[in-house]
Amino acid sequence: MRRLASLLILLPAMAFFSCNNSSSAAKEPAADSVKTVAFDFQGWLKHLKTIPHPVHGYDLENIDSALGPFAQSGFASVSAGIVARQKNYLAIAAQGFYKKDSDSSVMLLLVYSPDGKEIGRQEVGMSKEESKGDESNSIHKWPEFINDSTFWVKETWYTYKKGVANGESKARIKQYRINYQGQISAVPQETVPFDTYAGRFKTLTTPFTVNYTLAGLQPVSLLTPYFDFSDLIYFEQIKLSHYGKIPVPGKGTYLLYAVGALEGGESMMDSTIQLVYHTPDGKESSSIRLNGYIGSEGYYSASKNATVAADGTIRVMEESNDEDGVGGEVGFLFKSEELVVYTPENGAKFKRQLVGKNFYSAEFNPADMKELLATRRSNYDAASLDTEFEQALFSVLRDETIYVRMHVYDNGSEQLVEIYTVGTDLRVLDRYVVYNNLKKTPYEKVSARDNVSVDGEIEKDDTVRKLPVNGPVTVTLKDKVLQITPEGKFQAQ
Repeated sequence: MRRLASLLILLPAMAFFSCNNSSSAAKEPAADSVKTVAFDFQGWLKHLKTIPHPVHGYDLENIDSALGPFAQSGFASVSAGIVARQKNYLAIAAQGFYKKDSDSSVMLLLVYSPDGKEIGRQEVGMSKEESKGDESNSIHKWPEFINDSTFWVKETWYTYKKGVANGESKARIKQYRINYQGQISAVPQETVPFDTYAGRFKTLTTPFTVNYTLAGLQPVSLLTPYFDFSDLIYFEQIKLSHYGKIPVPGKGTYLLYAVGALEGGESMMDSTIQLVYHTPDGKESSSIRLNGYIGSEGYYSASKNATVAADGTIRVMEESNDEDGVGGEVGFLFKSEELVVYTPENGAKFKRQLVGKNFYSAEFNPADMKELLATRRSNYDAASLDTEFEQALFSVLRDETIYVRMHVYDNGSEQLVEIYTVGTDLRVLDRYVVYNNLKKTPYEKVSARDNVSVDGEIEKDDTVRKLPVNGPVTVTLKDKVLQITPEGKFQAQ
C-alpha cells in the first residue's frame, strides 16, 4: 500500500506542478511580489503557445529567450503559455523558477487587455517547505482550468513530525472566475454551520450495506470546509455527491459521499463511496473508502462488501496487489485480501483491526510455475541466474510474527517451487510444494532451509506497524486453499 500511495501522490503532483523537495526553497512567493516591467506585448505573444485544456505545468514552454514582462523579475527561468483568449482579454499562465536546476517556483495567471494592459493577476501555483522544531511542513498548490473563465486552485499541506513514520495531509480547493472584462475574483468558500451542512445528507438506516449509486443525489460544493480533499486532490474534474449520514451514538457523525470515476495522470479511481468521521462540532478526523478501485501504473487497491452496524462498527474487505517486492524474479500475479473492522472511538478516530487475511494467486500451480520459470530463463542470461532463490510473500503477526515465503530451485532441467513458513527464530515451520520436477536431486537437499534472512521483512513490519490478525489466515492457490495455523502449519481446506 505504501508504494501505491506514493505513486498516487508523487506522479500526479509532478504532472500538475513541479514540487519543491529541496531545503533551499525560496521565501514564500506571492503574485504581488513578482516584479514585471513594460514590454512589447504583441511581440511577446509570438513566443507563446496556446495551451489546450486541461492545462498542466509541464505544458508551459520555456521563454527564457523572450522574457517579456519578466525581464527584471529575478527568475532563473520562466515558462509560459496562453490559456484563454477572449474578445476583451488574454489569460497567460507563467511559471517562474527561482534557481537553476531547482523546483522552487511560483505560477501566476496574468490577464491582459488586447492592447497589452495588465488587468489582473493571481497566484495559482507555488511550492514551499518550512521546518520548526520537530515539525516540517510541505505546502503546494497548482491550477486546474475548467474553461476560459473558471479555474480551480488546489492546495495541499503535508505535516511531518520527527519520530512519526507517516505524515498527515490536508487539502482544499479554491475557485476563481474571470469576468467579461478580464478581472479575476475569488468565489467565496462555504461558511455554513456543520449541522446545516450535515442536513444535506439523508439519514441511512443501520445495519447498512454499501452500494454505489448517484440516483437522486445532489452534488457537493467543492468549496466546503467540511471535506478534506487529500484522497482526491490529484484527480481532475472531481465529482462528489451527498450520499447519506449515519449518527454514531455518543461520538459523532458519519457522512458518506459518492465519488464519480476520476482520472489524473497515470492514476484512476472508479466510482466509490467514501466515509468521513466527524466529531459533534464538525471536525473531520478520519476517512475510509468503503468500495471501489484506485490504481496507478499497474498497482491498485480496492474496497468491497462494506457494512456499517448500528454502533458505527464498519466491516470492509480491503484488497491490493501492492506488497513491496512480491512477484520478484518469477513475476507471478497475486492479490492480498484483508478483512478489516473499524471501531469508532472518541475524537473521530478509528481503531483498525484485522480479522482475516488471504493471499491469492491462481498461478501457484505446476503448469503456470513451469511456464514462469521458463520465461525467467529466456529473459536473462542463464549463466547469471541463481539456481536457488527466495521470495517474501507476506507476514502475519499473532503471538509472534510468522513469515510466509516462497523458495525456488531451478537448474534448468529440474525445478522445485514451494511455499513455506518461518518463525522469528528463523526455523522453518512448514512447507507446501507447489511444483516438483526433481528427477535426480533429493528434495531434502534443495528444499527451504533454516536461518534464511528476513531483515527486509522485519524492517517493513516495523515501518508499517503491522497489526495482529485476529482471525483466519489463508493462501488461495488455483485449486486449493491453505489455512495457516497459529503455529505456522499449512492445513488444506
